Amino acid sequence: MNTFNPTVLVFAVLMATLGLAGAANDTNDTVDVQARRAKFKQMFDDLQPVVIYGKVVDLAGAPVPGAEVKLSWQQATILLGKPDSGRFDFVTTGTDGRWTFTVEKPHRAFVADVRKSGYDYGSVRNASARDLIYEPTTHDNPVVTALRKKGETTFLLRREGYQLIRVFSPHSQTNSLDLLAEKGDKSGAGSYADLQAAVNYGGTTGKWTVIYSATNGTDGIVIGNDLLYESPQEGYQKEVVLTGPPWPRYMYLRSRSPAIYSRIDLEHSIWKETETNQGFRISYKASINPYGSRNLEYDADLAAQWQLRKQLEREAKADLLQNKRPVKPDLSKLIKEAKEKAEKDKGKQ
Repeated sequence: MNTFNPTVLVFAVLMATLGLAGAANDTNDTVDVQARRAKFKQMFDDLQPVVIYGKVVDLAGAPVPGAEVKLSWQQATILLGKPDSGRFDFVTTGTDGRWTFTVEKPHRAFVADVRKSGYDYGSVRNASARDLIYEPTTHDNPVVTALRKKGETTFLLRREGYQLIRVFSPHSQTNSLDLLAEKGDKSGAGSYADLQAAVNYGGTTGKWTVIYSATNGTDGIVIGNDLLYESPQEGYQKEVVLTGPPWPRYMYLRSRSPAIYSRIDLEHSIWKETETNQGFRISYKASINPYGSRNLEYDADLAAQWQLRKQLEREAKADLLQNKRPVKPDLSKLIKEAKEKAEKDKGKQ
């Protein structure tokens, strides 16, 4: 059983930082200071181990066995006048996704990272700042960490740092989004509306309402806060009405004919423009699978192959602008050839 009183340690740490708990006795110390040092030493000796209980799951709540959990922790040696600079340890989840870790003389402990091949930790909102000593866990109430399952990687058309709408109250605005259009693009993109966004300001409520609409017959939208490795199979709507905050983080979009699938990473911003007026902006990043599958996991090996990326983008856009679905290339082969060419060119220098 965890028997730990954080209030006592907070008080002790405060006293220790004031210099009342040193590593060694000074013959010039008063009897009172020596007594307090002895008291802190006794508090350290009396500290009981804390067992931390954890569980790793995927976004569907299923346990993830074999995940490596990285823990950052400190012992309460500050009570002895020797602050612990901290250390890291790794534990592995069992078949039920559970793990335990024991801190002998507890001060602080956090989940710093979780790793497993085929899963992503960094893109999921987790309670990584939770101190597992001051907020004790139990077997029935473990700290739960979620991982996003990755899918098969592919090439994606990517758009980053774009603005969809910028408007000031009390005005409203409607804008359309062509996913193939780029800044300064002269290739013919810009004539298709994959998505329409209408922003309205409520004068009596002081709130903004956003209406996202799929503008064509087979198009549809799914809104959510989970970063998925593939666009949902079903649940698409023609229109979604939102009044925030809070605002959703992601939109999954099915558009065009033949259909392609995309993820729109949304950022809704509100600020005070004047004493009486607000500003509202929607910014976005887009990841578009041009090949018709729902997979939205970008192949990281393409990051260094800018010439190959540009080639794939030109070919995909050319077909899509003619309402044709591009043929999915053999990415592994193309990446291997691009790396070999880069090495050969480097050797000629």
